[in-house]
Amino acid sequence: MNDRLKQSGFSLTEVLIAVGILSIGMMLVATMFPVAVYLTAVASERTMAAIVADEAFAKIQLYGVNISSLQWNLPRNTNCTDYEKVFLNIDPNEFAYPAVDPCSTTNRQYYWSALCRQKNSADNTLYQIIVFVARKTGPNFTYQGGGEGEKRPKIIKVNVQVTNRSAVLTVLDGNETKYVNPPATVLDNATGRLYRVIDRQNSAITLDRTWEDKTGTDSIWLIPPSQTGGKNADIEVYQRIIRF
Repeated sequence: MNDRLKQSGFSLTEVLIAVGILSIGMMLVATMFPVAVYLTAVASERTMAAIVADEAFAKIQLYGVNISSLQWNLPRNTNCTDYEKVFLNIDPNEFAYPAVDPCSTTNRQYYWSALCRQKNSADNTLYQIIVFVARKTGPNFTYQGGGEGEKRPKIIKVNVQVTNRSAVLTVLDGNETKYVNPPATVLDNATGRLYRVIDRQNSAITLDRTWEDKTGTDSIWLIPPSQTGGKNADIEVYQRIIRF
C-alpha cells in the first residue's frame, strides 16, 4: 500500500491543463496593466486640469478687477475674443502652471488659454469665460500660435464651412486641417458651444453631435497638436459665467 502511494502523482494531461489555465490567467492580468496605466494617467491629467482651471479663473477675475477699464475693450457681439489679446500686459508665465516653479523655469508641462464672450443678456457685465487646459507632452515641442517662440500649447482659430446643420464641418484652409484631430474639443466662435471631434477625413471633420449654429462660414477654437506631431495637447475645457 505504501509503495503504491509513493508512486502516485499528476499525469501529463493534468499538468498541461493546469499550465494552460495558469497561462490564461497570467495573460488576462497582463492585459489589464496597460489599461490601468492609461486610466491612471487620464485621471491624473484631469485632476491637474481642474486645479489649473481654478487658478486660471481666479487670475482672470483678479486681472479683470484690477484693470482700470472693466469693459475689457471687447467687441459688443457674441463672438469670442482671445483673453491674451484683451490683456497684453500679462506676464506669459502667468499662463503656465505653476506660474513660479522653484525647481524649473523651462520644463513646465501644464498651460491654460482662455476666451471671453459677452453674454446675450440685459446685464452687460456678464461674460462667458472658456478656459482650455493643455499639457505640453514633450519639452522640445513647439505649437502653432503658442507665443514665446511657439513653445507652449495655445488656442487657435480655424475657419470652417457648415452645411445643412449636419455633424460634419469642412476646414476652409487646407493647411489648417492638420490642427483638427480627434479627440480634440472645439468651440463654436459664434455661440460658445462645445463639440468633440470624433473623426477627420482630409478637410472634413466629424463631430459628436449636430452643429447648432446657422449654415455658412464659421470659426472654431481649439488646442492644436504639436507641430512635430504626437499626442493632442488639450486635456479639458471649462466654462464659467463671471461678472466684471
